[in-house]
Amino acid sequence: MFKKIVISSLIIAFLAMAGGGFYWWQANQAVAGLNKSLPSGVKVVKSLFRRDYTVVNKIDGYEFKVPKAWGGIEEIEHVPERTEGDYTAASISVKGKDGWSRLVTIDRFKVDKLKDLESWAKINFESFGLTGDFSKDKIGYLEIVKSQENIHLGGMYVYFFEGDLSVYAITNGSEEFIQEIILNGKW
Repeated sequence: MFKKIVISSLIIAFLAMAGGGFYWWQANQAVAGLNKSLPSGVKVVKSLFRRDYTVVNKIDGYEFKVPKAWGGIEEIEHVPERTEGDYTAASISVKGKDGWSRLVTIDRFKVDKLKDLESWAKINFESFGLTGDFSKDKIGYLEIVKSQENIHLGGMYVYFFEGDLSVYAITNGSEEFIQEIILNGKW
């Protein structure tokens, strides 16, 4: 009797490990497909047991988790650092799998000296032909300047905040998702 219980337990444990191994392999294949198009130094990482997807960008020096409501990442694109006019910037665009407002763009602008984030954000908007009213807020430990652009970006929100010699601009249709990305990121 004891021998049957041990053998049954071993078979159940083996089947559970095989099923978990298949699930892990399948999840990693999806992430490998996303990472194929990214440069070395930028990758998507999926947690083993939860549905957390993290974008790790060692090139530009930050990482963030995508909102859980998106159910993962459908597409990701990294635009390498480029200089346009007075701006030097690099960008990442991420499209989530499910739900609404699932496209986010994160732009990292290099800045030498920044006196006033709000003035910088207003000048940035104007130089790209955008309009909006600006307000200040705080998310976690970060002071942010935010705006909603209703003419050219269809009501998208843009949040600006400072990092290490950088200004980040996060654009998405949901303030809730932007706040989640900022709070779960390492900037």
